[in-house]
Amino acid sequence: MQIIEVKEKADWKRFHQAPHLVYRDDPNWVAPLEVEIAAIFDPAENKVFEHGTAKLWVLLDERNRPAGRIAAFVDFDRAQPGMIAEGGVGFFDCVNNEDYASALFAEAEMFLKSHGVQVVDGPVNFGFRDKYWGLLARGFYPPLYQENYNPPYYEQFFVQNGYQPFEQILTFTGYTKEIPFKRIGAIAERLQKRQPMYVKAFSFKNLDRFSEDFAEIYNASFGHYDHFNPVTKEVVAKMMEQAKPVLDPGLACIAYYEDKPAGFVALYPDINPLIKHAKGKLNWRTIPMFLFKKRFTKTYNAKGMGFGIHPEYKSKGIFSLLINYLSTEHNVTTYPKMCLATIRGHNKAIQSVYEKLGVKPERAHVGYRKAIDPKVEIKPFDFIEFEEPDPSLA
Repeated sequence: MQIIEVKEKADWKRFHQAPHLVYRDDPNWVAPLEVEIAAIFDPAENKVFEHGTAKLWVLLDERNRPAGRIAAFVDFDRAQPGMIAEGGVGFFDCVNNEDYASALFAEAEMFLKSHGVQVVDGPVNFGFRDKYWGLLARGFYPPLYQENYNPPYYEQFFVQNGYQPFEQILTFTGYTKEIPFKRIGAIAERLQKRQPMYVKAFSFKNLDRFSEDFAEIYNASFGHYDHFNPVTKEVVAKMMEQAKPVLDPGLACIAYYEDKPAGFVALYPDINPLIKHAKGKLNWRTIPMFLFKKRFTKTYNAKGMGFGIHPEYKSKGIFSLLINYLSTEHNVTTYPKMCLATIRGHNKAIQSVYEKLGVKPERAHVGYRKAIDPKVEIKPFDFIEFEEPDPSLA
């Protein structure tokens, strides 16, 4: 066994190869796009590097095969005086070997300790919490785009190395045709006649305004939650530009009240079925098949972070406007399933809203936490219990 730090091009190749050994017999797995993973650890692409740092490692087995990998990172903006210094590990993959897993965790934690980290969260992303976050614990279906997927034995690895379940991340899923669009649309129409409210569809022509308003709503909507990381309009604009090849404007809009940003919906087509053949590589060999599939694929899952409502306008009926925007015949036909991801188990308010739409928890990821400073006490968030749907829904 040998653990090497990822520095050179050859190291990156091994880092990307490691999960292929883990999932070689798993028909559900879809390899994440290598270019997207690399961008997360590129200071030119990921602005978190302006106030953070990261390292990656790959483990080679006795046959010199990439058999495991891990990344560790710390955002110094989230380790201010008086706060618990948090770090993270992510992009962890390992064959079913306890010694290998322990060695990878030890390497990552040593790096984080050297930067004063007191608690480690994992597996998480170095940046946005809407992707690559949490260990899959329930609902071992084919993964959605930018969703963590793992063998069940990973749970044992985390627990044996001192990590405790800390946060539950849910994906609510339901059939689009069962959402009560007609009833909600009638409510939206009545509200718009009586109040100064309207919806603007996303357009790249208005990217700057959309990004600014999205960031304002997002930060106001979610800023009161622990571990919140605010976004800037520049980050939102870059995110939309990166999603341009697959983005559907019919799934993204902003609602306004008295011309002020009041709410958003942000979904996008789940492209994992289109990229499975690529095995993580989009290049001249795999892009033609991607384009062929994209042209002839008629239906997708719609996946995304869902909705955000500015606190000042929660009583104005903004949610009904956003739902009404999604009610087009195109959306109902093209996106037979809605997958609303990254809903925290302790966020009871949004759960109750989603359940009224007929969407229910389908799968759950778990964020783990480990105190590497013995003086720190870990207090987990609330988890919910749910009954998994019929496998045919997945």
